[in-house]
Amino acid sequence: MGRKSGFLAFVLWLPGLLLICGLHRIYVGRFWTGVLWFFTLGLFGIGQLIDLFRLADMVRMANIEGSSDLRYAAPANTVAPVFNVSINSVPLGNPAEQPDMAEGGTRRLLQKR
Repeated sequence: MGRKSGFLAFVLWLPGLLLICGLHRIYVGRFWTGVLWFFTLGLFGIGQLIDLFRLADMVRMANIEGSSDLRYAAPANTVAPVFNVSINSVPLGNPAEQPDMAEGGTRRLLQKR
């Protein structure tokens, strides 16, 4: 299995504009999804458009799968949100005053006016 070219993958993506979709997927080794793209016109054009933005990553992953060098197996274009949440068991300030203040605040909210 030879090294895949990003330029050739893009050239094979272009016939999708003429309703011949999926050639680029077959080229990068995704045969069955390429056949699906062919018969559904690139998932009604939506999948074909998404593949335009994912094409470089698809080629890179095909090259990694075809080689024995797995050092770069993580996708470079992956966007993963990172949430950094910290929960303090003791609120900032004087801990002895906090429970009374919280209780008083709750009572004030529950009181009828």
